[in-house]
Amino acid sequence: MTARNTTPGIQTLAPGGAASGETTETSHDTGLTIQQMRSAFTDRLCEQGIVRTPAVKDALRTVPRHPFVPGASLEQVYAITPTHTATSFTTAEPAVAALLLEQGQVQPGMRVLEIGATTGYPAALLGHLVGAHGHVTTVNTDADLVRTAIAGLAETGSSTIRVVSGQAAPGYADGAPYDRLITSDATWDVPSAWLQQISPNGRLVVPLRLRGSMYRLIGFDRTNDHWTARHHDTAAFMPPQDRIADDPLRLAALNATCTVTLHLHQDQKVDAADLLGVLGRKRSEVWTGVRITRDADSIELLHLYLACAMEAGLSRMTATTDAITTATITPPFEWGAMAVPGAGDLAYITLRPAHTTTAASDLMYDIGVIGHGQGGFGLAGCVADAICLWAREYRENSVRIDLQRSDACKQVDGQFVFDRPNTRLVIDWE
Repeated sequence: MTARNTTPGIQTLAPGGAASGETTETSHDTGLTIQQMRSAFTDRLCEQGIVRTPAVKDALRTVPRHPFVPGASLEQVYAITPTHTATSFTTAEPAVAALLLEQGQVQPGMRVLEIGATTGYPAALLGHLVGAHGHVTTVNTDADLVRTAIAGLAETGSSTIRVVSGQAAPGYADGAPYDRLITSDATWDVPSAWLQQISPNGRLVVPLRLRGSMYRLIGFDRTNDHWTARHHDTAAFMPPQDRIADDPLRLAALNATCTVTLHLHQDQKVDAADLLGVLGRKRSEVWTGVRITRDADSIELLHLYLACAMEAGLSRMTATTDAITTATITPPFEWGAMAVPGAGDLAYITLRPAHTTTAASDLMYDIGVIGHGQGGFGLAGCVADAICLWAREYRENSVRIDLQRSDACKQVDGQFVFDRPNTRLVIDWE
C-alpha cells in the first residue's frame, strides 16, 4: 500500500487489507507467532478489565502493533506493563488505546478525530472499528511520531486514515463534524474548537485534570449545550505536547535530599517554598475507622471526592525507594501517596491491613491520614473528616461529570463547580 500527499502536513492512506503487514515471524524467546503474542496480550488486557467489549477485543487481536514500534523486540511490543491505578503509575500504549476505545464506543461508519502524541497504533485500531465506510483523522504534533505513524499505517494496510501534522488545540475543522473526538493528551481545559467540531449526537473522550493531581479519562456525550459523563476511568496519559491548555506543573521538594516531591498545579494556591523540610516537622496520625480494599476504582473515587472537597485540592506525592525504605514517609503505594498541602503543613493518606483473609484480593485496609507541621494534626483531622463523610454519604453513589462551554447562555450548576477559561466543569455524586 502507498501513501499519497494531498495537502501540506497531511498524508492520506489508500485503502488496503487490515493485516497487510502480518508475517509468520516468531519470537526467539517464546517461540510464539506474532498472532499468538497479540492474542495473548489482548487476553491479558481482558483479564485486567481494561477490554470489556467484543469490538475492542477484536480490534486488538486483529491490528498488529509491531509496525508502530520500530526497533523494539516482539516481546517488548506485546508486553503489558501495569496500567495507572492507585497502586501503579505507568500506562502502556496498548492499555491507553484500549481504554480510549472502550470510552469511545466507536461504531462502523463513524467519522473520528484522534488527537495525541501517539505512534499511529490507536488510529489503526480506530480504522478497524469504523470500517471501510468510516473515516479516521489523526492529528499529531511530534514530527518523528508522524513519520512513524505514516510508515506503520502503510505497512499494516490501514485504510481511510488521514495523518495530520499540526497543533492539537485547533482540532481539524476540515473533517468536521465528527461522531467521536478522542485524545490521549491530558488537559486541564477543553479547547472550544474541539467542542465545535463534534456532531450534535457525538462524544468527546478526553483525559481531564479535574482538580489538583486528579485525572479521569472521561467520555462526554453531547446534550444540547453541554456534555455529560456518568462513566469514566482512571489512567496516566501524555501531558499536552503544545500547551492545549496553559497548565504548568510545579514540583515542590518536601525534604532536603529531594527524594520526596509534591505535584502542584495552577488551581492550588500553595507556596512550594513553605513545604521544604515539612517532613521533618511535627508528625501526627489520625485513623478514620473507614475500611477499603486496594481495588483501584474504590480508592480513586475517594481521591476524586477529596480533590473536590478539600480547599487545596489533592496532590500526588512521589517518593524514591530510598525514601520509603528509610521511613521518611509511610505511603500506601510503591510510588508514594496522595496528599493535601497547607501553608507549611502537609497531610497524606495511608493504609494499614485491617485483618487477614485467605484471599489477598479481599484484604481490607484501614484508612489513615498522616500530618506534618505545626498545623499538621488539624489538617490531617480535616482530611479524615472528609473521608468519613465520603464513606457515610457518597461511597455508594455514582459520579456525574458535566462539561459546558463558558459562554453558554444558561450555566449548569451542581455540588462542585470549577470554572476554566473555555469551560465550566460540574461534578456531582448522585
